[in-house]
Amino acid sequence: MSKLSNKTVSQRREQFLTSWREFAPEATFAQKSLAQYEAESLKPLEIRGRINTARTQMGGMMLERDKADEAHSEMLTAIANGIRADPAYGPDSPLYRSLGFIPKSERKRPASRKATATAQKPAGNADAA
Repeated sequence: MSKLSNKTVSQRREQFLTSWREFAPEATFAQKSLAQYEAESLKPLEIRGRINTARTQMGGMMLERDKADEAHSEMLTAIANGIRADPAYGPDSPLYRSLGFIPKSERKRPASRKATATAQKPAGNADAA
């Protein structure tokens, strides 16, 4: 028998229980009575239930994490702005650089955009003369 999926576990369990009850309620298979099988076969269903609960909780925790990350990012921006604005540190300090920012004195000036060669005017239409 192939591996059972989440959907088929409960279906197969019910099929086995129904058939066993209907055709051989007093029989023992694999050293299990119908009552023993019924009790032991609840374990996979109980574990799947716990997994579903954990997935639900995880979805909620992921939302909490995302909100906490957003608040943290805003706090980091405020702290960086505070460092830039503080006269004792500012945008050209070792602290500012150690945080991964480029200090003011190390910033490169933007390259000037020199005008490209003047576009040549198209020659006049010789046929129009």
